[in-house]
Amino acid sequence: MKYYAGLDVSLKSTAVCVVDHEGTMIKEGMVNSDPQAITAFLVETGLDFERIGLEAGSLAPWLYHGLLAADLPVVCLETRHAKAALKAQTVKTDRNDARGLAHILRTGWFKSVHIKSEASQKLRVLLNNRSCLVDKRVDISNQIRGTLKVFGLKVGQVSKTAYETRIRTLLAGDAELEAFILPLLVARRVLVEQERHLDKTIRTHVKADTVCGRLMSIPGVGPLTALAFKSAIDQPQRFRKSRDVGPHVGLTPRKYASGEVDYNGHITKCGDAMLRTHLYEAAQVLLTRVGTWSRLKAWGLKLAQRSSFKNACVAVARKLAVIMHRIWLDGTTFQWGQEPRALTTVV
Repeated sequence: MKYYAGLDVSLKSTAVCVVDHEGTMIKEGMVNSDPQAITAFLVETGLDFERIGLEAGSLAPWLYHGLLAADLPVVCLETRHAKAALKAQTVKTDRNDARGLAHILRTGWFKSVHIKSEASQKLRVLLNNRSCLVDKRVDISNQIRGTLKVFGLKVGQVSKTAYETRIRTLLAGDAELEAFILPLLVARRVLVEQERHLDKTIRTHVKADTVCGRLMSIPGVGPLTALAFKSAIDQPQRFRKSRDVGPHVGLTPRKYASGEVDYNGHITKCGDAMLRTHLYEAAQVLLTRVGTWSRLKAWGLKLAQRSSFKNACVAVARKLAVIMHRIWLDGTTFQWGQEPRALTTVV
């Protein structure tokens, strides 16, 4: 007989429900949200599990790798599928959610989520923390700009390095404003220093990584985009075709077809938002700042003429994702090609 276990995970405790292939509940209970505690509960049942599932979440990578190390057949469920199935329940509790997850596993109506390796998770932490510092630095800079604008002190366009000097110049002679704003300048200076430290760490890692080196042979793709792509994809072999990366990143249009209605919407924006943003920025750089001719740029510019520059950037970003995946698998570099000569007519 086949058995299935659903895990509804919260920060402190996890609800566990075990059912058989007919849906009969065998055992349920609450344990600590810890791989050892969950493993002990499941092993004590003495059952041979077909699948053990939990929803994707912040604790999912830790619990997934812990249960996998204990030779348990654990899978991670896509949250949208689980939410759609559990929505039919009239009473929402951790206990009922665990039962619902167990039945989802039993019926097979779910989509499994790839759990990244520990190395990719650490790279993602590096990129997220760097992005956090950039956001906070921009917030503080904008706060100072808005504060000074009230008193007619306009900062204007200034570089990141010359920003503090400009602010101190504007504040000269006003002791009260200096006392209020200088603490923000000190905090901003620390953020800039730590941002540079993480940038250096990223450049050092990318320089020593052969995969990132090959990815950066693509015009417009820099260290951040290459590292974001590598950490998001993690294992390129999990995609059967390179073109499947586009939908995975959320760069393909929505589709609605029912009866006589059939139309395409905006892009789905599913998957990794950070990678999608970096790919879009790389596409912008390729179309506006890269001077060397390539088929990819020529295709994007033609599309921009027919549609819009924004749509062209989205399309080129999807192409970049496909090309990067193929380069990673094949171990090759970007092929620039040769610009076709203009045709001349002899009279």
